[in-house]
Amino acid sequence: MKVLIVDDSHATCEIIRRALQQFEYRKLLLRCASRVDEAMTLIADWQPQIILTDWHMPDKTGIELLETLRVSHPELPVAMISTVDDTAQVEYATSLGCAFFLSKPFSDDALRSAIMPLVLELEANEMIGEDDAVPLREELALPKTDMLERLMQKNISDSLVLKPIQAQQLDESKVPCVMVVYAERGSQKPRVIGVLDVYAVCVLASSLQVIPQEEAHKAIHLNEVNPEIMAACKEALAKTTYAFLDKQSKMSLFVRSCTVLYQSHPKLERLYQYPLDSRLDLSCEREGMAQGKMLIVGL
Repeated sequence: MKVLIVDDSHATCEIIRRALQQFEYRKLLLRCASRVDEAMTLIADWQPQIILTDWHMPDKTGIELLETLRVSHPELPVAMISTVDDTAQVEYATSLGCAFFLSKPFSDDALRSAIMPLVLELEANEMIGEDDAVPLREELALPKTDMLERLMQKNISDSLVLKPIQAQQLDESKVPCVMVVYAERGSQKPRVIGVLDVYAVCVLASSLQVIPQEEAHKAIHLNEVNPEIMAACKEALAKTTYAFLDKQSKMSLFVRSCTVLYQSHPKLERLYQYPLDSRLDLSCEREGMAQGKMLIVGL
């Protein structure tokens, strides 16, 4: 999840950055801008999901940034971290939809507590209803979401939940990831490819109670999928292959390979460009852990 910090004080940017680097629930990708114009360029190019801005800055102020974004990006959460303590000014920012107003100086815990509801709301906003999903091509060996969820709950953990989400795009938050190839049992021909972000990998691995949640959180923040987590994830995926059924042979597919990808490449880029009738975009969740994301593409 991308967070843009807008503050002309380098020291304040570093204080905020260090605090959010210890945000346990989800790893936050952080960038800083020292001016409003620079921030607007990053908003267009980098597309952050949360903005944290100071009020007083050279050239243009944080409140001007908030006013502009309420018109150009009304859905983008903008919060203010400032020394401003005038009630009328704070109320004006709030009237413009300021997500929260945090006074300087602030504690790391106060900042992390303030940003947590925004992260949870952004996760919730990515969900779509089953009725909004595009019908899948019949010939593809793609699973039904409810069947895949039932298999996960039966064979991995009854606390696992799958939900359809909006179509994902490939960006820096998607790597590292695990690419899973599901193939026919006889010919070993690939029929489905799955891409799991590091959160989904850790959710599945820890759900087997093989990997402690503390180890999973460590993997998420270090961007490292160690052999134990990888083995547990592969075992979890193997327990759900009955949901991937070849329509002609009536046989389920099998997990032919699981590979950790630490950087993007053209094949991964193509997968995220598949049409909606050939793919499933899902969240994978369990209590106490951030939303993992899965892309499942039929070939």
